[in-house]
Amino acid sequence: MPAGQPPAFCVLVTEIRVTDGKAGAMRLTVTLTLRANRSEVWAAVSTVGAVNRELAPFVRMTDPTNGAPFDAEPWRVGAPVSWQLLFGVIPVDRHRIELVALPEGRGFRESSSSWWHRVWWHERTLLDDPGGCVVRDSVEIEHRLRVLDPIEGWAVRRMFRRRHRSLQRRFG
Repeated sequence: MPAGQPPAFCVLVTEIRVTDGKAGAMRLTVTLTLRANRSEVWAAVSTVGAVNRELAPFVRMTDPTNGAPFDAEPWRVGAPVSWQLLFGVIPVDRHRIELVALPEGRGFRESSSSWWHRVWWHERTLLDDPGGCVVRDSVEIEHRLRVLDPIEGWAVRRMFRRRHRSLQRRFG
């Protein structure tokens, strides 16, 4: 690896922060450089089906938009509801999703609330890179059941590492 170049797979994690004197949210940032151009990566990551490929086999989300890309009309109106299914069949969470696609296939911003999370904020940005594309997932989560923070933190870190490994296998 040339001097000054980040590794192809890099996970940066900030655990718990304090905001306004009360326990704050878990924050996580995961960054990955892929050997594919941004538009190719966007086409491959911009639907619920694509998210499900990253999450498989442990979690599957239902698709309230019937396969619509994140920059299509069904995501721009209302707040679609998606169920998270453990092993694809056992309902474990229900998300009301507000999603905005960033211009020119540069990613998306999701703001959700669910049974488990008072706040689930996720931004995936796709950045041009001389060797392909950089994918950066930034997540901020405020859990409803604070006692489960350590377990939830472990699960979310694992999930995003797994999602990025899936992208790494697909695009190199």
